[in-house]
Amino acid sequence: MQLASAKLLEEKGVDYRVVELTDRAVTVEDVVRYAKHEVDLDEICKTIILKDGEGLMHAVFLRGGDRIDFRKLRGLIGKASVAAPDEVEETTGVKPGAVCPLTLDVPLYVDERVFMKERINFGSGNHLYGIELSPKDLAKVMDFKVIDTAKV
Repeated sequence: MQLASAKLLEEKGVDYRVVELTDRAVTVEDVVRYAKHEVDLDEICKTIILKDGEGLMHAVFLRGGDRIDFRKLRGLIGKASVAAPDEVEETTGVKPGAVCPLTLDVPLYVDERVFMKERINFGSGNHLYGIELSPKDLAKVMDFKVIDTAKV
């Protein structure tokens, strides 16, 4: 199977690993449970699609165990809420749980804590595969703004 996210990483010369799963992963816990090879729970990240007060879509990329602090986001995008599953699919082309930050066409905000890890693992655009790479390589592949958005 050729993943669009993997193809993009190859084109940019980024070292990565495809994490194969035995079943459809939607949550961080699913990734650990279904990974064919060991995956570190602390390295899993997630992409959350948000809708602002004007109906525009945005994405926040953060560590899997962290939650968005919406008060911190207000200065950037105003009042926002998590997009409904059908809005996620319409915006990204995939169902929630498979969203890949590398292939998004919406403003992307990456929480600064993502860069505290040596490796990160995230959705590939397919529920049965994940992507693992160094967070330092994210800038080679996508445009984003680094922010502090997680509740701690």
